[in-house]
Amino acid sequence: MTEFYDKYFMHQILTQPIKLFGKTKIRDKIDVLNSLKPYADLDDIEYIYPLIFDKDIELSSAAARIAASIMRKVQGKCWNNVYDTVKYTKVEFEAIDNLLKFPSDISIHLLGIASLNSNGYIREKAIRNFSKVSSSSAIPYILLRLNDWVLPVRSLAEYTLKNILTIDNVEAFIDNSYLLNKLQNVLRADSINTTELIIDYLKDDSIKSKIKNSLRHPKVKARLFCYMLLRDSISYDEDIINSALKDKSFEIRIWLVEAIKKLDSEQKIATASKLLNDKSAKVVTAVLRNFEDIVCLEFKDVLEKLVTDNRASVRDEARFIAKKHSLIRDFPEYYRKQLSENPTPGTLVGLGETGCKSDFTLVSSFYTFENAKIRLAAITAMWYIAKDEAINYVLKELDSEIPKIKKTARKIILGSRMPHVIYEMKTYLKSDKSDIKLFTLTAICRYGGWRALEAILYAVSFWKSPETDKAKSFLDNWLSKSASLYTRPESTTYSNITGLFELVKNKSLISRELINELSFFFETRRL
Repeated sequence: MTEFYDKYFMHQILTQPIKLFGKTKIRDKIDVLNSLKPYADLDDIEYIYPLIFDKDIELSSAAARIAASIMRKVQGKCWNNVYDTVKYTKVEFEAIDNLLKFPSDISIHLLGIASLNSNGYIREKAIRNFSKVSSSSAIPYILLRLNDWVLPVRSLAEYTLKNILTIDNVEAFIDNSYLLNKLQNVLRADSINTTELIIDYLKDDSIKSKIKNSLRHPKVKARLFCYMLLRDSISYDEDIINSALKDKSFEIRIWLVEAIKKLDSEQKIATASKLLNDKSAKVVTAVLRNFEDIVCLEFKDVLEKLVTDNRASVRDEARFIAKKHSLIRDFPEYYRKQLSENPTPGTLVGLGETGCKSDFTLVSSFYTFENAKIRLAAITAMWYIAKDEAINYVLKELDSEIPKIKKTARKIILGSRMPHVIYEMKTYLKSDKSDIKLFTLTAICRYGGWRALEAILYAVSFWKSPETDKAKSFLDNWLSKSASLYTRPESTTYSNITGLFELVKNKSLISRELINELSFFFETRRL
C-alpha cells in the first residue's frame, strides 16, 4: 500500500506543469524520475513519456532512459497487455521525429511506444521512422503492427519488415517467437502471407547454423520454435534429434514424437526406442499412443515392462494397448506372477488397480517391507482393493516418519469422504500432536454435516490456543454452509453437540455473536 501512495505522489509531480516560482520545478521532476527508476513499470509510461518532449535536455534524457528500460523488460506474454496499457499515452505528432536525437538503443523503444498509440497517424509515423534507426529491438513492435487493424499501418509494417529480414536479426526473431506464433493465428489474408514470408526467411539454409545454435536458448518456447523450423531437416541431420532427446523440457521431446512420424521406418524405430525410456510419463504415453503398432511389433518386451511401470498414466496406456492386441489377457494374474518374481511399486499398484478383494492378503503382505517405496505402493494398492479393510493401515501412517507415506495417507483420507472413515478419525482429535489434531479436524470438516460441528465444538472446548483459533475459523465456515443442512443428527451425535455447546456457552469460549447464531440455528432446526 505504501508503494501505491508513493507512486501516486510521484505521478502527481510528473504531470504538474513546471512553475518558475512555484513548487514544481524541473529539478523536482528529475529527482522523482531517479527515485521511480528502480520500480518503474508499464503503468508508469503514461506519466513518464510526455516528459521526453520537454525542452530541458536533462529532464528529457532521464525520462527517455527510464521509458526505454521499461520496454526492454517486456517479453513473451507480457506483450499481450502492452497496447492496452500505453495506447492513451500522450504523444506529440509533430515531435515524433525528435525522438531520433537519442541514442539508437533508446530511440527505438521510444518510437516503439509511439507505434502502440491509439492514434493511427501516430503509429504510422513511428513505423516510418523505424527505418532510420538500425536496431533489432524494432522487431517486436513491427510484428505487433503486422496485425494492425488499419491497412496503411499494416502495409507500412510489412514494407519495413522486408528490410530487416537479414542474417543479423535471426536471434531477435527467435527471442520474439511468442509474437510470431501469435501472428500465425491471425486470419487476415495479407497477414498470413507475411507470416509465411518470415518463416521462409528463418528456414533458409544460409541461416540454418544460427537456428541450430539457438537450440540451446534458455527459454523453452524459443527452443521449441527453433525445433519447429528445423523439422524438415531431421531426416538427414541426427544432431537435431539427439539435441531434442537431451533437452531438459518434456515439451521438446513431445514435439519430437510428432516430428519423427515423417521419418523412414528404421529412423522412426530407433528414435521411438529411446523415447520409450524417457523419464517423462507424458512423453512415454505420447509414444504409445502415436506408435501403437510399432510398439507391439518391435518393443513387445518393453510394453510388458511398462505395464508394471511406477507411473500410473504409463501403466494405464500400456494395459490398454496390451489388451487391445491380446498380448496380456489376465492382468491380475500377470501382476501376481510378477510380484512372486520381482516385486516393484508399479506391480503392486497395478494389482490394486486391476485385482479383486481376494488379492488384499497378498498386497498387505508387502506392507511390512523396509523399502519405503514398496510400503507406499502397498498402502495405495490396499486402498484400491478394499477401502474398509485398508482404512486402519492408512490411519496408522498419518504421522509416518516417511514424508511420502504420510502425504499419501493424508491425501487418501481427505479424498475418501466416507462416513465410517470420519467416525474412525474422531479419536485422533485427542492426539497429543498438534499436527495430527489439526489434520483430523480439517478432514472431518471437509466431510461436513453434524459430525463436523461436533468435532469443531470439541476442539474449541478442549484444545489450547493457537489450535482453537483454527477451530473457530472452521466454525465460521460451517455456519456459512449450514443453511443447506436439512437432516437431523443421530441421537449420539446430537447428545454430544448439545453437551459441548453448553460447555462452550458457559465458559464463553466463542463470541456472543457466534453463540447467538448457533442458538438460532438449533431453534430453527427444532433440536
